[in-house]
Amino acid sequence: MKLKKGEMTTQQIVILIILIAGFAVLIFFLFRLNLGDESDKQLCYNSVMNRANKLVPTESIPLNCKRSYVCISKDGSCEQFSDPIIKKVKTDDEVYKALANELSDCWWMFGEGNVNYMGKDMLPELYCSLCSQIAFDNSVNEIFPQGGFSKKNVYDYMCSHKLDNSGGPTYCEYMYNTNDLNIISGGNDFGNVRLNDQYYALMGVVSEVNALGWAGIGAASVAGLIVVSVVTMGVGVPFYVAAISTMSGAAGGYFLAPIAEGSSGQDFLRPSLVKAGNSVEFNSLGCKDITTLS
Repeated sequence: MKLKKGEMTTQQIVILIILIAGFAVLIFFLFRLNLGDESDKQLCYNSVMNRANKLVPTESIPLNCKRSYVCISKDGSCEQFSDPIIKKVKTDDEVYKALANELSDCWWMFGEGNVNYMGKDMLPELYCSLCSQIAFDNSVNEIFPQGGFSKKNVYDYMCSHKLDNSGGPTYCEYMYNTNDLNIISGGNDFGNVRLNDQYYALMGVVSEVNALGWAGIGAASVAGLIVVSVVTMGVGVPFYVAAISTMSGAAGGYFLAPIAEGSSGQDFLRPSLVKAGNSVEFNSLGCKDITTLS
C-alpha cells in the first residue's frame, strides 16, 4: 500500500531522531565549554584595545566588560550563585589553577599593562576592574576540611607552573614579571582564603603615572589602612605593594596587591584576589570607579 502524501517513512523518522539527538549533544558541550564566558572576555578585550586608538578621545569609546560569576565546585553543584560558571575541581592544585586562570584572564582582558584605557584625570585616580566574583561550593570543604587555605598557596602554584603548555612564562612572570614571592608581597604575609567568603579577581589602573600620588590618595581615603612598601624588581624598577594593617597604624598586616608600571607608562594594580562585597580589604583600595558591569 502506498503511503499518503506527507506521511513519513520509518527511515525518515530515525534520521530525524538522530539529528535532534546530535543537536542536543552539541548544545550540551557548548555549554560545558563556557563559550559564553569566553565571548564576554573577548568582547572586553576588544573594547579595551579600541580605547587605545589615539584617533579618538579615550572616553568616547565605551568599555564592554562584564563581571563573571564563578563557582569552584567539587561535585558540580553551587549553592552560592543562581547561574554561575562552574569550575569543577578534585584537588587543591586544581583549585589553585582555577584561581590562577581567573587572575591571568583578567590581566589579558585589560591589555596586559600595555594599554592606556582610562585616559587622564586632574589627579591620579585608581580605576578598578572586577573581572570575576568567585565563590566556593560547599563540596570544596572536602578538599580543605579546615575551611580555607593560605593565599600564599595560590602564588606558590602560579610561580611554579607555566601559563600554558608552550614552554612560556609562569603565571607570576606573566602578571608580575617575577617569581620572587617576597617581591610580589613586599615581605608581607599573604593572608588567607576562607571558603565561606567570596572573592574578586580584580586589577586596576592609575589614570596618571604617579604611584606615590596614588599611595597618598589611598592613605587619605582609608585613614591609614593602606601601607605601601617599595621594593626593587631586578634592574631598579620600582614595585609598590599595597598591604592592609591588622589595626590602623599597627605593625604587620597582610598583602593585598602588587602595583607596578606597565609598558603603557601607567601604574597598574596587578591581578589579585580580594575579599568581595563591602569588605575592609576592597574598600581599602580606594577605587575611584569600577570599570566592569555587574
